[in-house]
Amino acid sequence: MLDPYDTGRFSLFGEHEVADFAPNFTAASLAREPAFDAAILGNSTSELLDPARLTALTGLRFVSLSIYGTGPVEQLAVARWLVRHHQHPGEALKALVIGLDTKWCRGDGRLEQLNPFPFWLYSDSWLTYVTHLVNLKAFEAAEQRVELLLGLTPPVRADGHRKGYEAGRVWDASIPAADFVAGTGGFDPLGSNFAAADQLSDLFREVAPETEVVLLFVPRHHSSLLPPGSEAARDEDACKARYGSLAARRPRTVVVDLLQDGPIAREDRNFWDRVHYRAPIARLIEADIADALRGLASQEPRQAGSVR
Repeated sequence: MLDPYDTGRFSLFGEHEVADFAPNFTAASLAREPAFDAAILGNSTSELLDPARLTALTGLRFVSLSIYGTGPVEQLAVARWLVRHHQHPGEALKALVIGLDTKWCRGDGRLEQLNPFPFWLYSDSWLTYVTHLVNLKAFEAAEQRVELLLGLTPPVRADGHRKGYEAGRVWDASIPAADFVAGTGGFDPLGSNFAAADQLSDLFREVAPETEVVLLFVPRHHSSLLPPGSEAARDEDACKARYGSLAARRPRTVVVDLLQDGPIAREDRNFWDRVHYRAPIARLIEADIADALRGLASQEPRQAGSVR
């Protein structure tokens, strides 16, 4: 009856509010909130994007559903849950921003789940949900739900924003410098069979045609970029072209490519490590997203997307 994760199943309480759990649990509540008509999806490389700032820049009502440690499989599960809960007349999503990192460019046809994820929470099956509530963590969540309803514990921020890598940290040049030395290590295998792109194409069939979609290749430090002209770099270009092709085929869809060498990638102070940019860069990315959405809004309804 408590519906501890606020999924809308069985609950006697109508409030769209959930305690400050880990984001892979809170997203189930946030994604079904009808007050939002735009969303950010991704992992820790998208966490610093502030939905409140995007709301101010675009006039849309953004929620952040970025979940650290996730890849395409988990993010697409959240995306489908989000879309299913915004299908009623007048509730269709107006915008969807999906942060793409190297996991979306894995080219060997495999989609891996690297960390545990509660797929049962985003299932269509109520039975699956109830079955998985019979565990200690769910009882702890129920206790927190009671405390939330009694005003004894604060809810997660209403728009889902978390400070991510900025939380409680002070930038120290020596720490990222040690990571920069490691270079390009840690990239997922490349190739030409981009299974994540195929899964995203399937998701697009469920997304309302009027929804504006931004596919965002997030920036990285130049030490992690692939050597120009290398086979791996050509594979990465092929991956970007694959998502560009998806954007070209779907109306109101655009690719914003910030995964490239340039002033952002070359400035060490822009990054916590090879992968995670800092807040000032997030502000620039938010402006790019807003520009892209304004461009999509000006398109004719049946016009295909593009690449920025």
